[in-house]
Amino acid sequence: DPATVKKYARHAQLGENFELDRATLKSDGVFRSSPRGWFTFGHASFALLFFFGHIWHGARTLFRDVFFDIDPDLDAQVEFGAFQKLRDPTTRRQVV
Repeated sequence: DPATVKKYARHAQLGENFELDRATLKSDGVFRSSPRGWFTFGHASFALLFFFGHIWHGARTLFRDVFFDIDPDLDAQVEFGAFQKLRDPTTRRQVV
């Protein structure tokens, strides 16, 4: 039916090619979220923060030589964290 197509085309231009049933649920057109929605949103947000935090700290560990300006052409074996443990009897002592 051309008239129906024209009606939907006109509504699509305005960004609303479907009609919401406001009478059944007495909706006023304002979006409101339920506690379950906020619960899901909060957990998804924290999951993203945790995920990118793991990526961040993994990159810091892998590229520690870049962040601390260690020469990339250094031939000697560099052992990170050898002298970082305090009061651990197995930790090697740094000769001063």
